[in-house]
Amino acid sequence: MKFACGHLPFADAVDAVLAEAGVSVDRSEWEVHAGGSAHIVVNAGHVMSVRIAKNPTSGENVRRRVRALSLLPDFDFAIPRPLTPVLNEGRYTAVGMTWLPGTTRDPGPVDTTVLASVLDQLRSADVSQAAPWLDRPGQHWGGHRRRHVLLDQVIPRLIPGNRSRAQEAIQDLVELEMVEPELVHGDLMGNNMLWDNDRLVGIIDWDHACLSDPAYDTASLGLWFGWDSVRHATTPDDFERAQLHARIFPLQAVAYAIHHELDIAQINQAVEKADDWYDAHASVHA
Repeated sequence: MKFACGHLPFADAVDAVLAEAGVSVDRSEWEVHAGGSAHIVVNAGHVMSVRIAKNPTSGENVRRRVRALSLLPDFDFAIPRPLTPVLNEGRYTAVGMTWLPGTTRDPGPVDTTVLASVLDQLRSADVSQAAPWLDRPGQHWGGHRRRHVLLDQVIPRLIPGNRSRAQEAIQDLVELEMVEPELVHGDLMGNNMLWDNDRLVGIIDWDHACLSDPAYDTASLGLWFGWDSVRHATTPDDFERAQLHARIFPLQAVAYAIHHELDIAQINQAVEKADDWYDAHASVHA
């Protein structure tokens, strides 16, 4: 989606990043993506991407996450890499990243071998250098207190009929045996995967990458591409764990809205979606 960019409040920050990189891209060629809750992304003429933090909290995380991206290993698919230092321009924190070509795919079935390859590469990645800079598991929706956030702040907002279903979903996940933590993208939905026809060419938005249960990423893939697409892309145990993780994803969306102090309308919208999800899946998990 393109906008007239001449009067955007963060335009000077983008110009500063482009100048740092020695790149000149007319503002008419800026493609602005402002839908994320933490960042605005400006794709500058298919030359580079500029990420601008929306608020001081996300700004504080920019340097750490950029450092993590620079230290992640290479994969068969591209990932964004920093092209500039992190800059402060007025009240904005911004950084230049590589621009990745490709298009997203709508939800639906996809080649199982592609998903299996992604999961295998993440699980076998050597992240010893990047590990100190990665997020903590669930940092964006409660961190080490995430279970208490769900129980104390999220579940009471649901309609009464869904509260026990949500509590059961949390308890089932708590009772799982611990597994060796591995690299988890943290938001491996289809809108963060870039394709050239049937070939996966890139994965973007690594803000929530962490060391955690790899079944979390399997759950994201299952919700987007369908459980039949991931059933043969992983082990039976991982597949079962992924389905349990998926049951609390709607609650995490509410926790995220609360944690980031989004306005009440956005919080209520997340609650409504969670209630709709538990209503729709009541018979499945009855």
